[in-house]
Parts: sequence; structure tokens; C-alpha cells
Amino acid sequence: MRVELHLSLSELTALERCEKSAERARRMRIVILAMSGWTAPAVAMATGLSRRVCQEWVARFNESGLSGLEDRRGRASRSSLTPEQEVAVRQRIESGPTEVDQVCSLRGKDFQRILAEEFGVQRSLTAVYNLLHSLGYSYLRPRPIHRKSDPAAIEEFKQQWPEKLKSIAASHPDKQLQVYFQDESRFGQQGTTTSVWAKKGSRPTAIRQTEYQYLWVIGAVCPRTGHAEGLISPQLNTEIINLFLAQFSRTIPPDEHAVMIWDGAGFHRSHSLSVPGNITLVQLPPYSPELNPIENLWHYLKSHHWSNRAYDNYDALEEATMTAWKQSVLDTELMKTVCNAPYLKTR
Repeated sequence: MRVELHLSLSELTALERCEKSAERARRMRIVILAMSGWTAPAVAMATGLSRRVCQEWVARFNESGLSGLEDRRGRASRSSLTPEQEVAVRQRIESGPTEVDQVCSLRGKDFQRILAEEFGVQRSLTAVYNLLHSLGYSYLRPRPIHRKSDPAAIEEFKQQWPEKLKSIAASHPDKQLQVYFQDESRFGQQGTTTSVWAKKGSRPTAIRQTEYQYLWVIGAVCPRTGHAEGLISPQLNTEIINLFLAQFSRTIPPDEHAVMIWDGAGFHRSHSLSVPGNITLVQLPPYSPELNPIENLWHYLKSHHWSNRAYDNYDALEEATMTAWKQSVLDTELMKTVCNAPYLKTR
């Protein structure tokens, strides 16, 4: 996203640190990330807002500088629906398409028909989109979830986390706890593509490799400090995980104890798993990647470093992995943002 230089990056960062309003600080963070070269989807993912909202705040900063990040007061626009209709429309939006709709995703024309047939409200397509936005909705790409994902188990994990952490702290009273998130990602010649700037109306092209060499990137990140450790391996099994844990253990200061949150993969539950004494493992509920913010790191690395490219062999993959790790993962401030875990702070 293009950002007008009303303030330098260092000036805006200093103002963000002193800002007492959480909402205004988040708007500053959006502009800071955009000035740092982040794409709109990456900024949206890091701040928990929609891409459209992030783009609007950057546009307001471009137009008016710091004052553009203030709330704008004025006469509230009137809804074209009665309060009862508004409640029903919200329910219809959130329940998704029905068999009668005959589509897998409702778009503007679908809502135009629904308003006419189900609510007796005739609106132009532009008015339909304005109505959807005024109700607080945007057309967003869903995050994939497994069909066996259990929302109750996920919520229970969040609720029980503070007591879990207290119990671990009680077992290590002379240590400072640091919470890490751990995961693995495959990176290889089965390439991916990401967005590029191109002329409106055009269909740009990008390389997408379809060969078969790959490697595994194993990582752990502490969202509070931004500290990260990683390992590159041509294979993934319990032996490799043990090697990673031993390597990671040696980076922990003597006065600290690491709490490592990870998923329930088979090599995380093996009887031959060897866990160093300065690490306590906490397993996430099944099929709950949304609780593991290091997943955002893999998305960031692929969208910023590993897409739209081809790699000749394993050595090229390894070199690309190490380059991306040095440029991004060793940036502790960046990791605090990319791997932020808000649910840990709100309990």
C-alpha cells in the first residue's frame, strides 16, 4: 500500500508507543506496517481487521496525515431497513447460503434478490453493497478449518489457559516463564503464487513451479519477546523433533523456563519424544490452527519471500529458506506482530 510521508517511520513509531488510545494506536500500527512494505492482506491478518478497513485507514492518513486517524463525527446515516428487518438480514447473512440460493457463497446480486424476495426491499446493486458495509460486513476469504474442529474444546483451552500457566509457574518457582508457539511447514518446488501490482483489468502471470523436491522448516516463536528459533530438515519425524528441542533448549537462559504450545501431530506425541528439563509442552485441541499464531509466520514467509519463484534443487530451497529467515524471522519486532496471540492476553 502507498503511504504519504506526512511523518517518518521512526516518528510514527514513537507516537504509537506513547498513544493511550488502543484504537488510535492500532490505526497507527496499520500505517506503520504499510510504510514498512506490508501488503494489505498481511496488515489485515496482523491487526485482526478486514483488508478493506486497513486500506481505508491508510487512505485517510494519506489524505489528512495524523488527523485522518481520528474518529469522524457527524450525522449517522440512516439504515434503509427497520430494526426488525436489520436483525433478520444480519441472521440471513451470517447463516450463509441455503439450498434455494443454489450458490456456495452469497454475492451482491444474491443479496439484491434476497432483499427483494424475502424482505420486500428493492435496492440497486450499489445500494446493496453500501447496506452490507454499513451493517459491518465485508467480503472476506474464510480461514480453512477442519470439519472435525471442536469450537467448545477451543474455547475451553482459552478459558483454562491462565490456570494452566499458573500450574507450570508453580512447578518452576525460580524461573521466568516464556511462552513459545511451535509448528512445522513444508516448503518446496510445489510453488505458490501471491498478489502483484498490475494494471487494472489485466491478468498478470507468475511462475508456479510443479516439481517435487522440498524441505521442512521447524520453528518456535515467543510472541512477547519476538525471539525465534528454527531448524531446516529434509525429513520430519520424532528424531528430528528431538534434535530441534535439544537445539532450542540450549538457547533458553538459565533463569527462564520455556512453555511450548504445539499441535497433536504424531511426532509430538511419540513415546520416543525426548523433552529437555527446561521446556514444558502444552498440546492444543485437535484441529485448532487458529490457536497457533506461528501459522501466520508461514503465510508471511510464503507471501513475502517464497511465492512467484522457481527453485532448481534442494540447495536453492535451503538458501531461500535461510535468506527469508534472516530477513524476517530474526526481526523481533516483526515477530511480535506476525505471531501475536491476543487470546493469551485477554484471559
